[in-house]
Amino acid sequence: MSGLQGRPKPRPEWRGAVKLLFAFQRNQTPGKLETVSHDDTRVDIYDPPTAPMATVIFVPGLAIRGREDPRIRRFGWALCAAGARVLIPDIPSIRALKISARQPAEVNALLKSLAQDRTMVTTDDIALMSVSFSSVFVLRAALDRALADRVSALGLIGGYFDIEKVADFLITSEHADPYGRLLIARSYFAEFESAEQGVVAALKHAVERSALDNAQPNELDDLFDVNDPVEKSLHRLLSDPEARRGFLDKVVKVFDGNWAGYRVPQQLPQSMPAVFLLHGRTDPVIPTEESRRLAHRLASQGVAHHLCVSNLLDHGNTAISLRRAVDVYHLVVGFAWFLARLRR
Repeated sequence: MSGLQGRPKPRPEWRGAVKLLFAFQRNQTPGKLETVSHDDTRVDIYDPPTAPMATVIFVPGLAIRGREDPRIRRFGWALCAAGARVLIPDIPSIRALKISARQPAEVNALLKSLAQDRTMVTTDDIALMSVSFSSVFVLRAALDRALADRVSALGLIGGYFDIEKVADFLITSEHADPYGRLLIARSYFAEFESAEQGVVAALKHAVERSALDNAQPNELDDLFDVNDPVEKSLHRLLSDPEARRGFLDKVVKVFDGNWAGYRVPQQLPQSMPAVFLLHGRTDPVIPTEESRRLAHRLASQGVAHHLCVSNLLDHGNTAISLRRAVDVYHLVVGFAWFLARLRR
């Protein structure tokens, strides 16, 4: 944990944190939920029963149901229970389970547009939150001059620091959820080798099937028909160690080029908003070490932050048992720290 020198530390919002976790655990729905259109984008607005202390804009991760994903809705209500107005936009390319060269700029433009719309953001202060691959979007947005003066805090759940290490883990590790490998492969072939229409279609089908049936990791043997020549070649590409290493080399090159927008900026100014990092200890998509690396970088550059690694969270898991007192306490501390920084 690190704080800025000379700046008074906000008092933790213990009450709000307890309300948040209790609402999340009980799947409560306080306040009001309304879906509106903003520049052709559907946005869910969660309004608390009383005047909001701040507005939280939450960017969904690569979930096929987008803002309608039950896990995202549950978290939106939990933030609402803590007293925040919550905006959760549908971002078509993210909901389509793609990463692309255009996506970082698209998300940044949407965040700026939402922040400038006083009918959407009705408070002075804005917090940005996101999960998984989308964490880089809010991190970059907080450094944008058009948003920097409005953003009070960031919340990154299951985020990352080094996209190359994440790609290496997802593509080559036997411990990684195959979903991440499929997602990268589908996005890569769609953008850089789109002439292989059969390949793109087969990967799209496999990614969507895996995303819809996400109670547990889907094995590649169950997602590809090895009697089909195209699917057999994909199965080999994504399962054979040597083929996977060769594919990783291709992916790393595009993260240096067209996909450079997914890299975390190397310079994180001390003046940037406080950052709350939350990560599941056994996350099978983005390793916990990624949030630790990001926390180390934030500390080295004097950025206020709080890291919470929880045994109660995996990637996208919504199960929180209040019987595990120590783990729950760490979550309360983390969210109390974050909520205290929503207002400046």
